[in-house]
Parts: sequence; structure tokens; C-alpha cells
Amino acid sequence: MGPRERLNAYIKAVRGDEFVWGQHDCLTFTNDAFKAMYGAGWADDWLGRYMDGTRILGRNELKTEFGFGEFSKAVDTKLMQINHVPPLGALVTTKKARKWVTGVAMGICTGSKVAFLDKVGVIYLPIDDIDQAWIRP
Repeated sequence: MGPRERLNAYIKAVRGDEFVWGQHDCLTFTNDAFKAMYGAGWADDWLGRYMDGTRILGRNELKTEFGFGEFSKAVDTKLMQINHVPPLGALVTTKKARKWVTGVAMGICTGSKVAFLDKVGVIYLPIDDIDQAWIRP
């Protein structure tokens, strides 16, 4: 099974799962999608660090914890930002889905569309709704 099939299987398995901070949120969703495709997440070392118990850290707390004032700058330390149509498996952001503390929603490019989490599961948006995209270097 290749990356596309593994990504599709992962999304199918979680498509109806409710959004839960620290368990099934946009970071864990995109990180687990990378694990399904590539065997390792893109932000394994970030898991758990954006929460204080059950509370999500605020912007200033996130800046202190991760050392970056902008979310995109933090992602740039892990992945390579691209300025073209994202390929299958690219990490992407948009402001057209439910925005979180970072001011954007994170999703995964599935090829012809992009998968994001909403409160009640996976939603799809057109590629044109993407603001930024990153790939593995």
C-alpha cells in the first residue's frame, strides 16, 4: 500500500471522530496523517506541549513554549514551505475552515482537495482555499 492509500485509509478511519483537544485536533490529525503516509509524524515533539492539562495554551504561552511568534515560522523549522499547488500529503493551512488559537486551520492535501477537521469530523475544502503549504524536505 502506497502513501495515497495509507492516507485515505487513515482519513476514512477518523472521518467521523469528534474534535477533542490533545487527542483529535488539527495538530494530531495532520501529524497522524504524516505517520500513516511516511511512518513518522511531522511534529511528534510538539504533541502535548500546546496544552496545560485540558486547557489549550494561549498565543503568548505558545510563543513562549515554542519560541515563535508566528505559526508558519514554527512549521518552517520542520517542513519546507512551497508556493505552488500542494501535492498529495502536503501540510496546509486555511482561514476558511474553523480557526483555532493559531488563527488558521491545519489540514492535509489529498490530491484534488484538502482534508480539515471540524467539530464533528473531517471536512473537505477546495485546493484554492489553501493559504500556505509545506512538504517534507
